[in-house]
Amino acid sequence: MNNMDGKQQRTQEALDEQITDLVSEIRQSQEIIAEHENQIHEAKERLTQLLSERGSNWSDDSGYARLVSEGTRIAYDTSALDELIIHEPLRYGWLKDYRTEQKISSRIQVK
Repeated sequence: MNNMDGKQQRTQEALDEQITDLVSEIRQSQEIIAEHENQIHEAKERLTQLLSERGSNWSDDSGYARLVSEGTRIAYDTSALDELIIHEPLRYGWLKDYRTEQKISSRIQVK
């Protein structure tokens, strides 16, 4: 019985060591990602200013940088529309009853 307990303890210790290593790796990666996200945010703020001064979008062979103005995103509840078409086809024109609107703030896009 003692031999089994010792083996289980060594197995548990090995598992704990692997878990500790992976948790450490994940935490380090999360720190790196956070640093890069901050750098990207700061670069986008500077780019926003430059594109505003330029007065137009910018592009090269790899993609673009552009300012996207504030707007509204409209979406429909597709399940409700399916039911409407099936059960009340004459009301299909009343889509506004099934429309949701969401304000979208201005942002910069880089591709």
